[in-house]
Amino acid sequence: MPDGVLRWLHRGEDLLLAGLLGALLLLAVTQIGLRLFFDSGLAWAEPMSRSGVFWLAMLGGLAATRSGKHIAIDALPRVLPPLGRRVMWVVAQLSASGVCALLAWHGAGLVRFEFEAPVPWVAGISSGWPMMVLPLGFALMALRFLVAAACKPIDPTHDEGEA
Repeated sequence: MPDGVLRWLHRGEDLLLAGLLGALLLLAVTQIGLRLFFDSGLAWAEPMSRSGVFWLAMLGGLAATRSGKHIAIDALPRVLPPLGRRVMWVVAQLSASGVCALLAWHGAGLVRFEFEAPVPWVAGISSGWPMMVLPLGFALMALRFLVAAACKPIDPTHDEGEA
């Protein structure tokens, strides 16, 4: 994929995360203000906030995998020679991709169950819609790890804070 397209996709991801965070903050401040000053609130704010935090966490995890900032165990690659580091990188990325694909599969099953036995979420909308983030997020993570397996390994000995 050309770098320009990838850069725009990353920018779109970042804007989506920032917009979602801003909307959640605005919703929380509005809800607090309504409760303090008018002794009322928005009935849909609580489930919407919970779902928003869920989406924010999944999209944040997806963004973390983009730049290799996700949780990783890198003790072994620090001591391996370059070829061993490369092999371990491919194995780790393919394993992570497989786990994420499995989670996407089971997430799709959970969403399917939510639509088969619908529980109202907000204004009669099925709870399956906000849960769509599970199969979508994990499928995108699986794809991202799969692509990373073909890329150069991240150097575990280089810290961001170093000059």
